[in-house]
Amino acid sequence: MKQVYFSLLVISLTLLPLRAEPNGAAPDAVVSDLVQHYQQLNWFSGTVLVVKDNKVVTALAGGDANDETRTPITMQTRFDIGSVQKDLTAVLVLQAVDNKLLRLDDTLDKFSLGFANELVKNITVQHLLEHRSGFADIFTAEYRQNPAAFDSIDKKLAILKNTPLLFEPGTDRRYSNYGYIVLGAILEKVSGKSYWDLLQQNILVPARMTLTTEQLGQSTALATPYHFNVNAKRVAVAANEQEHKSAGGGGQMNVFELYGFYQQLFKAKRLLSTAGLQHFRALQKDQQHWVAFGGGKGVSTAVELDFANDVWLLVLANTDRLVAEEISMRLHSVFRSGTYPEVKLPPVIFSWRLYQQLGDKAFKARFESAYKDAGYQTFAGKVITDLARELVAAGDAQRAIPLFAYLTGRYPTSPEVFDGLAFGYFSAGLKAEARSAFDQATELKPGFNSQFNANNYKADAK
Repeated sequence: MKQVYFSLLVISLTLLPLRAEPNGAAPDAVVSDLVQHYQQLNWFSGTVLVVKDNKVVTALAGGDANDETRTPITMQTRFDIGSVQKDLTAVLVLQAVDNKLLRLDDTLDKFSLGFANELVKNITVQHLLEHRSGFADIFTAEYRQNPAAFDSIDKKLAILKNTPLLFEPGTDRRYSNYGYIVLGAILEKVSGKSYWDLLQQNILVPARMTLTTEQLGQSTALATPYHFNVNAKRVAVAANEQEHKSAGGGGQMNVFELYGFYQQLFKAKRLLSTAGLQHFRALQKDQQHWVAFGGGKGVSTAVELDFANDVWLLVLANTDRLVAEEISMRLHSVFRSGTYPEVKLPPVIFSWRLYQQLGDKAFKARFESAYKDAGYQTFAGKVITDLARELVAAGDAQRAIPLFAYLTGRYPTSPEVFDGLAFGYFSAGLKAEARSAFDQATELKPGFNSQFNANNYKADAK
């Protein structure tokens, strides 16, 4: 195993794709060069682990765990793993099934969690595991205002306890962090233990048993999360913007511990019975390439396990905008073909730079063609929405309003874009304009509720 440490290079340039012949440069060099591309953009700090044929090919750590103290990241630095936590929760649930504490066809009414909606009683444990419960996600307007305030399972459960389901359980599929929070509550009910005690006893202890003393190390440092903002700068995520960890996401691990979990699950097969592991693997369609990604403000984690070629890639970062996923995808490409796609700035940053360069009128006329020509594939409407929201969050609502307005012209039948425009106006202190824009949203969809304002911009609301 070769462990590579790299320094942070902050420069501005256009990066061309590195190409490595499959039988040419050593994997260490290719991985290091690729990651330095992201370092040069000021986008990545974190750890990368590459394992092939059960052997660590590269273990790479770089950047700072804390920019103020200049504490360097090491292979033992812990990170928020985001929604990768759901894999750990799914294993805990299937362990409970193995131990006869649960059945996959058990319905929610069995656990007395306090749901009022009659349809909820038809939701099964399996529906929750497979995101087929009908629950919406937790990102309501109230939650967005202060995620850190929801610091327990009970507080997070309360978010949607009295909210109608999006569809009848089992008839559709929609990703839901909330569904996995419900699974966490079920685990505590049937075990009599806290979710985190279960995790420590049944996941983390076995995961660490597979590691060497060197891999475990002595460090317990947790990386500070940094948002990579629209100006390509790292900004520490404020405490009230950091989501509290839950069964749906946010546990803290170092990259070797995360590797140990998957090694014990898939290779040693010590965490689940044969039937349990089959149920777990059935959560994804592709049986040859297991993927798990985690994201959030200041959070990015990627796990890609290519079983067919026995190449495992794990990337943990304390910066966001899916940088870990960007790196793991390109690393996977290197091992498959010896090349990887061009490294580019996130689409939001590209779009903001284009807007500043062109101005409002020319941007509206040329954005979509320029965006496509630059090779970006993320839905452009989402990119502009994210950009406008970020400008509001940065205290620049006035410059966000034209972007929200652009979306209403581009997608005039979508209530969500008028809700966004209302949010922009309201954030700029233009309350009458906000109510007018939101009225257009409710005309398109009667009963529509704002994603951003818990009171739907009512005139008498504070």
